Amino acid sequence: MVNLMHRKSLRIYVENSVISAYYYASGWMLTATKRFFNKAVEENYELFTSDVTILELDSAREDIRENILKIIQEYRIKVVSITDMARRLAEEYVARGMIPGKYRADAEHIAIASVEGFDALASWNLRHIVKLKTKSMVKLINREMGCSVPEIIRPDEVL
Repeated sequence: MVNLMHRKSLRIYVENSVISAYYYASGWMLTATKRFFNKAVEENYELFTSDVTILELDSAREDIRENILKIIQEYRIKVVSITDMARRLAEEYVARGMIPGKYRADAEHIAIASVEGFDALASWNLRHIVKLKTKSMVKLINREMGCSVPEIIRPDEVL
């Protein structure tokens, strides 16, 4: 468990599913996403994403890309770059079957959050990221490789 008492504010990595849900989700997921961002502002959480998220936008329609970039700017989400260590960690996740190779970007999001020492990774990706197998394997692999273990959560769990 991350000791949050010594830190001024939570540092949360948000991957593309959370950012895009602000415009493209509906119902309870949209409500939870907007609450997450409002809570981040209220509590002065530091939000981060990465160049992996930005690269994922290359294949998106122009209007979608613009809306996601608008959220990144509006909520002052800092963009960090993937490091060589994060690439190696992501490769280890794929090699061990934690994340299918076809979805390497998902492995990279987790690896970046781990290498950068973020308190949490928020995601709506329940298929590859927010699931028990992934959480268990992240703990195991990260400890073996000397990396921190972020809490992997859905945005509604931050509230």
